[in-house]
Amino acid sequence: MKAGGYVWLCSGDQPLSDAHGEAIAFRISAAETLAGHGTWYQLHSSHRAVQEIFGGWHTGLNLIPIHLLELPEGPRQ
Repeated sequence: MKAGGYVWLCSGDQPLSDAHGEAIAFRISAAETLAGHGTWYQLHSSHRAVQEIFGGWHTGLNLIPIHLLELPEGPRQ
């Protein structure tokens, strides 16, 4: 995973989804590796409420990398 890529942020074993049940794609805007703390990824969503609640830094433990080809209509941010 690297900056510019897209991921799903999971809660439990399911990606976070919108009101229609569609998984929300987050764009990785930055990545930083911290000694003893692993790699952290800064996530961004253009959806204001989602960004306010879930945007920011996350470890890779709850992230699933996605390919744009997996998203028929492009990323739902």
